[in-house]
Amino acid sequence: MNMIRLFGKPIRCNKSSQDKKTNEVGANLFIGNLEPEVDEKMLYDTFSAFGVLLFAKVMRDPDNGVSRGFGFISYDTFEASDAALAGMNGQFLCNRPISVSYAYKKETKGERHGSAAERLIAANRPIKDTPGGPGGPTGPGAGAPPVRPPMMPPNMPPPPGMG
Repeated sequence: MNMIRLFGKPIRCNKSSQDKKTNEVGANLFIGNLEPEVDEKMLYDTFSAFGVLLFAKVMRDPDNGVSRGFGFISYDTFEASDAALAGMNGQFLCNRPISVSYAYKKETKGERHGSAAERLIAANRPIKDTPGGPGGPTGPGAGAPPVRPPMMPPNMPPPPGMG
């Protein structure tokens, strides 16, 4: 659906902001000096060798869809983004040397992703139950129902009319 014209203007489809907040760790990289023929698939295929990519986006002119020569990618871990930064900065992609750096944060002026505070938050984030991961179908709790916290603290009296 991205860049399909509706009433003469290309439409853009993005994940809702709530979805982005839950899975992004801040391992966002800026990819500069891209050849116009580089698309999202080529960017994704090139950088997925370093780890799990959450998204790969080539920025385009909204009026004609032509590449603006840069894009963004986001990894699920800082280890993967560090490896991509070290391995790809200055490398040639479609006969043009690309620049790779941590992207600037949208909410701040001049602050980049990849700070020590952001890495600490990412290291302490809760681990999702994924297949093959901790608590997944092949993990130590295979087949057991998930443990849920109690709805109310045990020493709290029931609401009026419920006792």
